[in-house]
Amino acid sequence: MSKNGGDRLITGKERGFFLVLEGLPGSGKTTVGQLLKAMGWVFFPEVATILGARGIPIGDRGDTSSDFLIFAEEIQRVKEMERHVLDGKDVVVDSYFPTNLAFAFARYKQKQSTCYPTCLNLYLNAQAVGTILKPDLYVYFDIPLRASVKRQKNRKKDDFTTLNMNLLRNVKKHLSFVHEVFESEIPVFTIDARKTSEEIVKDILNFVEKRRKRP
Repeated sequence: MSKNGGDRLITGKERGFFLVLEGLPGSGKTTVGQLLKAMGWVFFPEVATILGARGIPIGDRGDTSSDFLIFAEEIQRVKEMERHVLDGKDVVVDSYFPTNLAFAFARYKQKQSTCYPTCLNLYLNAQAVGTILKPDLYVYFDIPLRASVKRQKNRKKDDFTTLNMNLLRNVKKHLSFVHEVFESEIPVFTIDARKTSEEIVKDILNFVEKRRKRP
């Protein structure tokens, strides 16, 4: 499979664009994903949020079982994402493997979960054999830790929140580490998450078009 958003497949059909939104909880990824969906993109919500709605502990309540389930669910839906991309559809995902690893690492550091070494090994093996669909672009929603906590509190959904500042800090650090060490070939576009969702969508679409037109 071609990794470039503007490449054409053997059939002559243009490949869709694969975009991943990343950032701390409360940074606005879901809202932007839904806005892109309204514009015709195929939107995949965050796995952790889907599992949380089923009663699986996430955020501050996350543990070994939830970290493993999040990773396993992400692996399962990669083929569906790839099918849409190969069919010429633009796909946007709220969080992906780097985010999943970052949360697993942060909970591992806090001794809430023992899953990180296993998830990291699975991720590296999947990368090596090419079973992970590589994004054309990551967009990182940059938000101060305290702003993330404040926005989450305003949601009034305690079962879905990550309010522990140390955990959030480690998520942010490890997310950067994953991109620098394991996915350095994929560009990361950092955006100020304090902008309005409409402004963010406009900025993202402008950057996506630049990526499409690259040689």
